[in-house]
Amino acid sequence: MTSRVPTTIFYQTILEKMSLGFQRTSPPQEKSHSVKTAQGVIEFCLVRSIRRRSIEIRVLDHQSIRVRAPRFSSESDIESFIREKAAWIQRKFVEAARRQAHLAKRKYAHDQDFLFLGAKYPLNVNPTQRRRVQIDFDGRQWKIHVPILESGEHQQEQLIRAQLVKWYRQQAGEIFGGRVFHYTRLMGLKPQKVVVKTQKRIWGSCDYRKQNIYLNWLLVLSPLDVIDYVIVHELCHLEVPNHSKRFWRKVAGVLPDYQIRQQWLKNNALDLLLP
Repeated sequence: MTSRVPTTIFYQTILEKMSLGFQRTSPPQEKSHSVKTAQGVIEFCLVRSIRRRSIEIRVLDHQSIRVRAPRFSSESDIESFIREKAAWIQRKFVEAARRQAHLAKRKYAHDQDFLFLGAKYPLNVNPTQRRRVQIDFDGRQWKIHVPILESGEHQQEQLIRAQLVKWYRQQAGEIFGGRVFHYTRLMGLKPQKVVVKTQKRIWGSCDYRKQNIYLNWLLVLSPLDVIDYVIVHELCHLEVPNHSKRFWRKVAGVLPDYQIRQQWLKNNALDLLLP
């Protein structure tokens, strides 16, 4: 980690990098390309940027590839890098297909289960004459009162999703605040700012230069000990801005079993995604 780029925890490995290129002043350029590899032809969208110092491959959930590269890196270098990573790209395609298939089966409907603090609870959906969605959680289920809509099931699901996300975000703000306060005192650290926000591909990040920590509200779906792991991970980055042995020693000094907590995130990655 450098002072320019926040250190991150990835719940899905999507970045591979190779140092190349220089910085200049011009807007990013985007263009479609393809390259032959041992795994077949790989098509990708290439984005060149003056700000990039390395090549990055990102496999998106709709099974498309975006490659970001420095403005003046050569096409041969980019293609060589893609050939080198072709097997990895194919594995990510398979994982993306699994995610999409998993999400397609899930709906915001009666008796569907969703996680909260590591446990699954059902939605109890009750159509009513009320004008707005109301949601209550009693420790066993979410009771959701939904207006009866002429537009049908799809719009009803959208309303339920919006209300459930709002509820999750409120809970995340309250729960994370207490856990951060506990570990900052325990570790003797003081971040300048702690922000709970939407982060599509990471659980948390740390801006070492500004000493700010960012936490993904979706973490509230995971158990408290897993939430604690991500918080401790990012707090350690306030002092060690990389994933060196020194960094992991600091994490282990606070949470000796951090690898078990880390593994939970990997094992339950699909259930932590919301459709």
